[in-house]
Amino acid sequence: MRRLIAVALASFLVFATTSWTAAAQSTGTITGVAKATAGQPLGGHSVRVRSVRTGDVVATARTSADGSFVVPSLAPGSYVVEIVNAAGRIVGTSAIATVVEGRTASLTVTAASTELVGGQSGGGVLTAILVAAGAAVVIGVIVATNGDDASPSQ
Repeated sequence: MRRLIAVALASFLVFATTSWTAAAQSTGTITGVAKATAGQPLGGHSVRVRSVRTGDVVATARTSADGSFVVPSLAPGSYVVEIVNAAGRIVGTSAIATVVEGRTASLTVTAASTELVGGQSGGGVLTAILVAAGAAVVIGVIVATNGDDASPSQ
């Protein structure tokens, strides 16, 4: 009976340690720098990490004074990083970043226009990430501004 309890306890400890180690390494990290078009850092901006597969925002962070950011504990997959100004407008998006278990993906996100960085814009900003029928493929990223506040159809 003691032997059975000892084997059961030893098995439990091995299983518990193995599960903890596997869980700790089953995520990855995205690090990066957000910059304006002239190269100056975008400090104090929001960072949103969006899953390419689902289109959902899965994590958020903030840029430090030098524009750098770190988003840990991401499940392996493909993501797009969005930099958002104080007015809530997306001012820059990254290329697709692939997160691999236990690894760090690094990238630079550059704002689309210096007009947008401070939250002031003469027109609308259209940012679209097109996901083809849930196939987890980004077809394109469109960022546009114009001088009108009116709809293009008017």
